[in-house]
Amino acid sequence: MKKILIPIDGSEYSERAMEKGRELAKVFDSSIVLLNVVYVPLPVYTYEGERGRNMMQLAENAQKQSEEMLKDAKEFFSDMAGKVEAVSAEGDIATVIIEYVKDNDIDFIIMGSHGLGAVMHRLLVGSVTTKVLHHVDQPVLVVK
Repeated sequence: MKKILIPIDGSEYSERAMEKGRELAKVFDSSIVLLNVVYVPLPVYTYEGERGRNMMQLAENAQKQSEEMLKDAKEFFSDMAGKVEAVSAEGDIATVIIEYVKDNDIDFIIMGSHGLGAVMHRLLVGSVTTKVLHHVDQPVLVVK
């Protein structure tokens, strides 16, 4: 197990996943990739005028929050200097995680059983964790 992916969203479940990831990475001398996916549900470029500027501001704020979250998460792994990478990406959360796994030699995934997503969003499109479980070949540890 050389490379462990931990998708994070700032929830208590992703914090637990980071804790478990640190434990396993130390035992197996693995590197860790922290991935935060920024999801902006509507294409911001379709709005004009003030509404368009507001949507662009929302997208920029989401990106800044992602960067801050990843910075804090890297600090959590400060005892593993040089073995932790932080990645911010944009798009549908489950799709981005699945594509990242397939494109980046990930050996193992640790993720929280629940995230910060809205309840209605989860009901309509299914949970991110469920989608990842069904679309990757790598083992996935789901942390409650």
